[in-house]
Amino acid sequence: MKTQTVAAIDIGSNSLKLVIVNAAASDSFTVVLQDRERVRLGHETLKTHQLSPEAISVSADAIAKFRSIAESRSADVILAVATASVREAANAAEFVSEIERRTGVRVEVLSSLEEARLIGIAAAQNLGTAKQTLLNIDIGGGSTELSLMKAGEPDKLFSMKLGAVGLTEKYISGNPPKAKELGNLRMEIATALEKPKRKLNNEKWEISSGTSGTILNLASLLGAEDGNDVKERPQIQLKKLIALNGKLAKMTLEERAVLPGISRQRAEVIVAGGQILEGVMRGLQIETVQSCGFALREGVIIDYLREIEAESLPPVPDVEDRQLRGVFAVGRRFGYEETHALQVAFLAEKIFDELAPIYKLQRHWRTLLSAAALLHDVGYHISHESHHKHSLYLIKHSEMTGFSEIEKLVIANIARYHRGAFPKEKHTDFMALSEEHKSVVWKLGGILRLADALDRGYENHIRDVKFKLIANNLVMKLVAAENYEIEQQAVENKKDLLEAAFLCKLEIL
Repeated sequence: MKTQTVAAIDIGSNSLKLVIVNAAASDSFTVVLQDRERVRLGHETLKTHQLSPEAISVSADAIAKFRSIAESRSADVILAVATASVREAANAAEFVSEIERRTGVRVEVLSSLEEARLIGIAAAQNLGTAKQTLLNIDIGGGSTELSLMKAGEPDKLFSMKLGAVGLTEKYISGNPPKAKELGNLRMEIATALEKPKRKLNNEKWEISSGTSGTILNLASLLGAEDGNDVKERPQIQLKKLIALNGKLAKMTLEERAVLPGISRQRAEVIVAGGQILEGVMRGLQIETVQSCGFALREGVIIDYLREIEAESLPPVPDVEDRQLRGVFAVGRRFGYEETHALQVAFLAEKIFDELAPIYKLQRHWRTLLSAAALLHDVGYHISHESHHKHSLYLIKHSEMTGFSEIEKLVIANIARYHRGAFPKEKHTDFMALSEEHKSVVWKLGGILRLADALDRGYENHIRDVKFKLIANNLVMKLVAAENYEIEQQAVENKKDLLEAAFLCKLEIL
């Protein structure tokens, strides 16, 4: 991979943050610039679930500024992601559209578990835990993510609607906070922790880490109390955190705002943030948390760089990809026909590998195709009739670790078009995609439709498939152990989407 400059923008509930790096590889990059704008996008939004025109406008101004900075540093790419405040907003699509219109920057709204995954890989890389197990805690303005990482890869991910901004607005009105307010806040934290505690009950980890502003500020405050430089980021010990939280809860906002390294906006939410961290540490019996400088922005960059590196690698069976573990979990939850799903995925990959050099298909599309192939029939869980439409619905509303919300919608659309009508303007889930992603759905949907036809009898007759392009005719040769007349007829009936997507005529040799 050639050295490149990458910019990442994190659109959080409390602030918008920019980082620019010079990268030689996914595990080798240098931070050259960091910036932030305290927009407080989560103010009221987490309660009303509506982003105000003012919030959208202020965010657009900040992102336009960040784009200008990135371009002045000759950034090769600008990656922008949004978290809880946008994720929870009813008008999230309007926000994304308006930001792109005003700034030219396309924002990707992350699912809660995708946010946890990206933060986890950043913390694991920053703390060098390639052979260790790590549990990372990330406290944002609108949510708290827990990431259990084993050998640098996500093992268990959790997202709780516990954010420093959200809980402050919901519970804290007193100045200083009232005892009853703090009691109600702690009760909500304990309730939200019940599922992660249960799921992590038998897990062990060598390192507990913490990321993002709240935890870094708490670490700095504890360091200052110990006489360390406020810029240092020491470990957070539970006993000392409990004592610090007690002091913060007795202070007025004005008193907290003059603490070393604490801005007024952070002072407004630090009480709730400290209580969240204390609740997590108590609940999971963590004595010490190591603060970590990497977080979501760096995770976005690492993930992007890994994707570029993967493009240069030879194809591997995507059904063995760790990224697809969540896909198998979804399929099994809805009782899919696994043998058929695996065969269709196998054939889809074979077709993709044959067509990739002919039509310049991008390697990471292959995993999206495999995911759609594995789940194309999950709609049978609801009804046989129109099961392809039900598949779209189930995929769209399932949690699949490792895929962004946009990628999940692409996968859902690919699965939806394995049969039935072509993509149309009246199909709202298709029209929600960008033009680039619509093109991907056409192409991968055509491949999936063909792969499904090649296992029409659910008997795994087809062992291999080869293609040659002669003029505009795509000639397909099938390798089979048995007679495949049923599959051959099915291909004739289902080759139409592939022909339309690739502007060719398909013939069976």
